[in-house]
Amino acid sequence: MKQVVWITAGCIGSWAVVSLAVGHPWPLLAGMLAPLAAAIATWIAIDRAHHRDPAHVTAVLMRAFGAKMLFFGVYVVAVTRTWALEAAPFFAAFAVYFLGLQVVMALLLRSLAAPQAS
Repeated sequence: MKQVVWITAGCIGSWAVVSLAVGHPWPLLAGMLAPLAAAIATWIAIDRAHHRDPAHVTAVLMRAFGAKMLFFGVYVVAVTRTWALEAAPFFAAFAVYFLGLQVVMALLLRSLAAPQAS
């Protein structure tokens, strides 16, 4: 699960740098947390499915897609209604982390599907 450690370290490191550079640490953190949690949960599910049966990974991805749609909808509504955060930094961080982590997940999936040298 070293991928989870690297993903988490990259997100926390980038959050720290951007927070120090532009301020607004709490809205940026709130914008990072949901995409990071979803990426970690998805990667763990994909990794387990791949080790059990590589053909099952697509089904796991489809279920994760549906679960993430619900999760992100509930999260954004909950955060914007209950926490007194600045909206612009929150939504900017959410969008950047969401898109960035989707790219990372695609690259990890590609490496998972690549033939392994023996």
